[in-house]
Amino acid sequence: MLTAVVPAGLAAADARPDPRQPGLSAGDRLGALLDRMRLEQASVETMEADFTQVKESKFLLAPAESTGVFSYAAPDRVRWEYRSPDAISLVIRGDQMTTWYRDLDKVEQVQVGRQSQRVLEFLGAGSSLDKLVEYFEVSLAISSDPTQPFRLELEPRYQRIAKRLEHMTVWVDSQRFYLARLRFVTPDGDVTDYRFDRVRVNGGLPQDRFELALPSGVVVETVDFDARFGLR
Repeated sequence: MLTAVVPAGLAAADARPDPRQPGLSAGDRLGALLDRMRLEQASVETMEADFTQVKESKFLLAPAESTGVFSYAAPDRVRWEYRSPDAISLVIRGDQMTTWYRDLDKVEQVQVGRQSQRVLEFLGAGSSLDKLVEYFEVSLAISSDPTQPFRLELEPRYQRIAKRLEHMTVWVDSQRFYLARLRFVTPDGDVTDYRFDRVRVNGGLPQDRFELALPSGVVVETVDFDARFGLR
C-alpha cells in the first residue's frame, strides 16, 4: 500500500482535497476548494495579518486607504486595529461589537441581533463557508499560474442581502488556503477592498488582544445595529 512506503504526514497531505486535480468538473473544483478551506480553517486557533483597506465612493474625491492589523481567535473573537490614517479599534466578541474612535474619544457598542449576525457572517467577521454558500451563488476562477490565488465570485441569492451587498469577490491563497483579499460592492456603487499580508497562524496572541482599555470620560454610545441598517 502507498502508506507503507510514504511517510504518514506526506500521505495525509496528498489526501487533502485539491481543486487543481485534473478531470474535475467546475462544481467539483469548487467543492474541493471549499472542503480544503474548511480543513485548513479547522486547525486555526489564532490568526494575525497586516491589512490594507481601500474604499471607493462617489462621495470621495479619491480612493481612501487605511492600514492596520487584523487579529482572530477561535471561535468568535475578532479585532481590526486601524493605525493609519485614523486610529480606530474594532473588537467583536460573540454577539457584541465595540468600535473605539480614538481620535474622537468616542465609543460605539453594538449588540448584534439575529439579522445583523448574518450580515457579519457574510461580511467576513468570523465568516462561515457554509453560510456563504447558503446566501450566495458562488463561481470559481483558477489561474493557470499555480502561485496565483483562487478567485471566488459571489452573487446574493436573496433580495434582503442584495439590498445591502451587490457583489463580493474573495481571493484565497493557493498554497495555504487562507483569505488573501476580500472585495465588496454595494448597490450604490461603493467599493471596499481588503488585502491581507504577512499572515501568521497559530503563533499565539496576547491575553488582552480582544480587550479595550477605554479611558475614563470617553463617550459610549449604544447602537441598535438592526434598526440603524434597516434589518428589522
